[in-house]
Amino acid sequence: MNAQIPETPHADPPIRLLAKFGQAFPASSPQLIMQAPGREMWAAASFNGSANVTVCTADGDGITTFNYQSAKLKQTVHRRPLPNWARYIAGVSVLLDVPEMPGINVAVCGDEPSGPRYDHSLAILFAALWYEINMTEGDPDALLEIAERVRREYIES
Repeated sequence: MNAQIPETPHADPPIRLLAKFGQAFPASSPQLIMQAPGREMWAAASFNGSANVTVCTADGDGITTFNYQSAKLKQTVHRRPLPNWARYIAGVSVLLDVPEMPGINVAVCGDEPSGPRYDHSLAILFAALWYEINMTEGDPDALLEIAERVRREYIES
């Protein structure tokens, strides 16, 4: 594994995020904790040594696993449809052009209102996460554009 999750300075993530990460992924600790720029959406992540992305939400009981190939088909690794809450996350993973997307375990949570803003915030968060993993900065306008591309090219197609 070449990529390394950089340490981040965010010291005040929601307690429910850390609790959910520990519950969902008891064998690891978060290597990265970050907040989506300008949003009340958080992620805690660690590498899992595979090509799979496993995401759980602290705002419910949802957990799903996908990889690049299954996400292209809008499915989990078990060939089931992606849950609605995870579609923007998978779409970012398919459409974002970054050098490396290693397997990670991620817990997400947010205080955004449900609906389109919540979905866009998840997309912005995940795009920022992939950029951070690749030690590249994505400016807020570029992250919002990625969320819009996911809506147009992945969700609505």
